Amino acid sequence: MEAFKKSIKSQTIPLCVLDTQGSFSNIPFVFFYENASGSSEFMPSDALSDSFYETMQRFPIFAGRIKSTGRGNTSVVIDANNPNMPDYSESTCSVHFDTLKENGFSWRSWPDNVATAGPMTKADASGEIKLINVHVIRMQDNSGVAIYFSIPHYILDGVAHMELMKYWCQVYRLQTSGQSERLAGLPEFTVDRSIIQECLPKERRPVDALTRQTFTGFSVIAELLAWISPKLRGRLLSMIIARQKAEAHLFHVSKASLESLRTTIGALVLEAATISDSELMLSVAVKTLAQSQALATGVGASPAKKDTATLPVAIIFEVREQLNMTLKNYAGNILLPIITSTPLKMLETPTTPESLATMISNFSEPVNSVDPGLVASHIEMVTPLPSCFTRPIARFAGSKTALSFVYDVMPDMYEANFGNGRPSWVSPIEPFRANAVLLLTSQDTTDGMDVFMTAYPSVMKEILKNEFWSDFAKLIY
Repeated sequence: MEAFKKSIKSQTIPLCVLDTQGSFSNIPFVFFYENASGSSEFMPSDALSDSFYETMQRFPIFAGRIKSTGRGNTSVVIDANNPNMPDYSESTCSVHFDTLKENGFSWRSWPDNVATAGPMTKADASGEIKLINVHVIRMQDNSGVAIYFSIPHYILDGVAHMELMKYWCQVYRLQTSGQSERLAGLPEFTVDRSIIQECLPKERRPVDALTRQTFTGFSVIAELLAWISPKLRGRLLSMIIARQKAEAHLFHVSKASLESLRTTIGALVLEAATISDSELMLSVAVKTLAQSQALATGVGASPAKKDTATLPVAIIFEVREQLNMTLKNYAGNILLPIITSTPLKMLETPTTPESLATMISNFSEPVNSVDPGLVASHIEMVTPLPSCFTRPIARFAGSKTALSFVYDVMPDMYEANFGNGRPSWVSPIEPFRANAVLLLTSQDTTDGMDVFMTAYPSVMKEILKNEFWSDFAKLIY
């Protein structure tokens, strides 16, 4: 830790709208590692801590503070004389790793107080918004280790989050195997947001009308959210989300289920064989959530509005490939949100091959529009409007039905190997905002994907009773 402190240099790192548009949330995952050999030296605390702070020397941004100059202009300010140190803590618990396995790693079987930061980005008890939270929990009888690893979306997205976790693992393996001299050869990452402008292509594609309206339309509430400090904004949004009392579940969708659905709709959709797993999941998950919302509330598309009522859905794409940035080692956010509006009369019909084919056709336009030209146009649209990041937040936080769907499957979280093999399990924490769907790598990476889904409790009750969803996706916990 002391070497990390001494390495810190005062600097200011400007953030961009791609960072602030997701700034209300953290990215919190827990990695579980079993001490299968019963070694007394399993993932020793000193080695974990030393390698973590060695990693932090290469990412000084995590010693900074989120600062806003008003109207949404946001930076990470690092003060070498008063750094905002990472929140790194260690503890022991009375839960044995076998108990976790016997319960399928369900949230209820976890030790208490695993998460040292919640799902929303807000100041902790010290009054600081920590830019990284790590909690190492040693299980009973040294039977295993759980690592809570959380970073605010202000700093990076899911892809960079996983790259940082793997980087820590790599540093740990080198240090514990007597190869510290190889640390100098590890790849360097950049947090310089100007690289995005350098990667913009020449071509342009118009941003769709609804996304443009969402980000550029004036809203008093949105302007207020952009004007107040990050700490106050985090506190207010956390209070709003806490009132949702959202319920979360983790499901598994097998490769066989995905292929069966693709085959079933094959005669109804052109080039069905080319439809991605994410595109299938988008249609099935949104339809299931919308059906369940109508059943839970008893309110659907009223006869008077059956032809005009719609459901807002934010589809969030990871677009490093579109900007040719996959090899840039960029530690930041490269996410493109597209706001869609789907007719309720389409969503509320029974789930059949025909209705799913209609859903896939409905979403094909936004999905197929994500190319370098659209990404460039979106970035040029939001860059001059630093306060615009609060506009979709205001719209979606104030709705009980609007959905968000992260289109790309999270990178393989099971690659986080500290030298004893892949983790036994990786999971997001349970508390989260309602009406969100996140696609995760399955423990068996050859068999489909896991789906993290949240909803209001009454809606989740209907989801769990949904016949099509129950056959298609198997409940993990």
